[in-house]
Amino acid sequence: MSPATKKSCCHHISQKRRPRLCLALAIGTYLSCHQANAFSLPLSTSLSKKLNTMPSQSLNIKFVSTMPSSSSTALYATPSPSLISSSNHWGNVAALSFTASLAQLLGKKTLVGKLLGAPVTAMAVAFVLSSVGFIPSLLSTSATTTGWMTLLAPGGSPSSSFLQNISLTLATPLLLLGTSLRGNALRQCGSLLGSFFIASFGTLAGAMIAFSINTIPRALLASVPNQDGLKIAAALLAKNIGGGINYMAVCSCLNASPESVAAGLCVDNVMALVYFPLVSVLASKYKDVVDDDDDDGLIEKKENDESNEKNDSSSELSPVESLSHAFTLAAVLTAGGQFINSKLHYVTTSPLNLSLPITTLLTVIFSTYYPPNMFLSPTSTKKRSDEAKSNSIAKAGETLGTSLLYLFFATAGAPGWRLKESIQQSFPSIATFLIILYGVHGSVLWSLKKLVEVTKMDKSKYWKKVIAPQRLLTASSAAIGGPATAAALAQSNQWESLLTPSLLVGNVGYALATFIGLLFYGAVKKSLL
Repeated sequence: MSPATKKSCCHHISQKRRPRLCLALAIGTYLSCHQANAFSLPLSTSLSKKLNTMPSQSLNIKFVSTMPSSSSTALYATPSPSLISSSNHWGNVAALSFTASLAQLLGKKTLVGKLLGAPVTAMAVAFVLSSVGFIPSLLSTSATTTGWMTLLAPGGSPSSSFLQNISLTLATPLLLLGTSLRGNALRQCGSLLGSFFIASFGTLAGAMIAFSINTIPRALLASVPNQDGLKIAAALLAKNIGGGINYMAVCSCLNASPESVAAGLCVDNVMALVYFPLVSVLASKYKDVVDDDDDDGLIEKKENDESNEKNDSSSELSPVESLSHAFTLAAVLTAGGQFINSKLHYVTTSPLNLSLPITTLLTVIFSTYYPPNMFLSPTSTKKRSDEAKSNSIAKAGETLGTSLLYLFFATAGAPGWRLKESIQQSFPSIATFLIILYGVHGSVLWSLKKLVEVTKMDKSKYWKKVIAPQRLLTASSAAIGGPATAAALAQSNQWESLLTPSLLVGNVGYALATFIGLLFYGAVKKSLL
């Protein structure tokens, strides 16, 4: 920095601030020989105006060089102090873990928690803690110098970055360990699998119809932060075929900003406040499909009972063994996905981070084709024992994965008040997109039922099973809310024959939704360019 520039800057600063700024200039000139900073504002003739409009208490000002070999100087802003500082790693880990656990309790015990759901409750609690200054909200330098890579740029501590990275990365394979796309697993789905594919088609059709209206994509691009409208729409499509894990995987792959991610989740959960009560009311009118005149329900119930007997077998692994195996599998599959993604630059120049989709694909393939007696249960060769042990590992993976998912949502709310403006700004456009998506989804299911009845296709045993209201409602819940939501609907209405199939078709949604969302994004982006 030239002496003339320093003199000009000090001239424009009030007498009250001049000594402190000049000291910062002197220190910054010294530090510029030693370090660089990622968050910078080039010093120019308009610097004095920017400094005069900046709150004196909210930011600490330092001048550092953006490049060691350059004489240019930059402005660096550090976050306001919080009760738990950004350098207090275990303090931040404890706060975010407490938030995730508290959200699960509030989601079951309070009216607001039940309406929002545990994931959004975790985001909301972290949002409040960050906004009131309990945990840091603005990413500081320490978070960028630790070497911990972030997926969605969380709040202001390296601990938050680490938790976000490991929670989402490992939750993906853990939740998919129970997914199988062949053999007995698909047979257990029965006719519900056909209903689920129709429900998924309804979601996809809704997204396509929404984007065929010119004002929708324009509004999304204009209102969602960082022009992430297409990314969030693709992620919401994936979420409403699979679940929250697919939403986060698509957002991570497309490098969506944290403000956009939070806005999409909040709006989607507001829409769900209308959807799920409506589905529950409609479902309460029907009895279990085993009471129908067809025997599909009886077959499904028999298979479910047999499966439960096997799961209750004494040959299951102990909880410790199951958790250990599940974690090991998730780590190995994640490492494989990361390795393949690191080698993709030899094949394609795409800037997308495909590590999570690749990990998803590897997990689905492994869960479908692995020989349990060769890896998971080497001391046993009996088929029933192998299946019981495989199921216990899948359950352990679901437990670990769900816990990590709650932890991830807590880190997603850590930016705090920074999210307020983005949510308000993008709410109308995202809500309009989701209203069309939900509306078309329901219309497709209702229209198919009426079409089958009018064309006398209901005389076909298969189509009669597919359009049964119980299956259509369960399939819709599996698509919009995920396997846990579908199973909860079946259980609350005592649809015992659909309990296990609802979990299985939900896992199919987990396996496919991320790829559907990414393909939709690619097609829409290409058509709009």
